[in-house]
Formats: sequence, structure tokens, C-alpha cells
Amino acid sequence: FEDIKSIVDMKLNSKILTHVRCHKVDVDRAIETGVDGIDIVIGTSSYLRQFSHGKSIEEIKKMAKSVIQYIQSKDENMEIRFSTEDSFRSDINDLMDIYSFVSELDIARVGIADTVGIAAPDQVYKLVSQVQSAINTDKCDIEIHLHNDTGCAIANAYMAIKAGAKYIDTCVLGIGERNGIVPLGGFLSRMIPINKEYVTSKYKL
Repeated sequence: FEDIKSIVDMKLNSKILTHVRCHKVDVDRAIETGVDGIDIVIGTSSYLRQFSHGKSIEEIKKMAKSVIQYIQSKDENMEIRFSTEDSFRSDINDLMDIYSFVSELDIARVGIADTVGIAAPDQVYKLVSQVQSAINTDKCDIEIHLHNDTGCAIANAYMAIKAGAKYIDTCVLGIGERNGIVPLGGFLSRMIPINKEYVTSKYKL
């Protein structure tokens, strides 16, 4: 809480978002920090549903709607993302059901997470494409969160963009979040040969 509030108080030239569990008490604490957006996260794989929260897919959908509408009632300008955790070990039909459902709830984007870093580039392309087809793209976009356990994070990020994702979670030098996620520098290096003008117009390289 104090760390997030300190970052918000720095008045950086950027939006500050924070992750919360799919619980209203977490939302209240997040709003207190003054963040610009809230990323709701809940596990959808059979592993996390059994060992993390014990909820069914229908229960997850009800929780999602309740928490999303709660945020909207508190602050209609709050940016909201709803993300499934452990997406690549989740049942594809369950994922499509959830993403299709939440995409109609006036959120900014849905999130896909390779929580344990097992995804390969072809799997990323396929899943992002499927999500793109399942959601209401007139209402929300796709974000993806990729861990680097097998060294595929940059390649996976590139394939996610090709498949239709608009937001890639990155970090400086790939540091943090267990063994790291997509390193911003490496990702930009991958994207420059593809669209140099666009990348250099957004970043001072």
C-alpha cells in the first residue's frame, strides 16, 4: 500500500495501475492509493481453482461482475483490466466463456497471463487469436503478461502483437516478478526492425 502510494505521489508522467485480487476489500485499498487503474486478477486453471480459491467458473464470473461494477460505482473514470491467472494451463472453453462475459462489462481490456512461463510462441499466437475472436473488440483490448522461465518472453510478446494484443507487460532489464517478464529494452530491439519509425517516435532511444 505505502509503496504504491509513494509512486502515485511522485506525479510521474504516466498512468499508475495496481493489481488486486477479485475482492472488494482489495479494491478499496487500491482506490485509497490514488491509482489511475485497477488490474483484477483471479486464477482460472484447475490447479489454482483447486488450491488458490476453490471457485467454479460460474462463481468467478459472478465475482468478476460484482467487483467490476463495484469499481465503476466508486470511480467511473477508473481504468479496469480483468485478467485470468495461469491462462495457458486453463481450459480453453472456460477462458473464452470468461473473456466474452467480462468484455461486455465496460472494461478497458482483458488480460492473458503466462503465470508459470510455459507458453511457446505458437501457443501465444493461437490463444491471443482465440481471445480476439471471443471478446467484444469494440469495447475492450487485449493485454498479455509473459514470464521468461524458458527464455521465450520476447518472442512470445512479438507473437502476441501479431495476433492482436495491444498491451505488453514489460519491466526494466527483465528484472522482477519471480524470474522476470518481458525486458523492455529487448522487446524494443525486436520491434525496431519491424517498425522503426513507430518505435522511435514513442521512445527516446
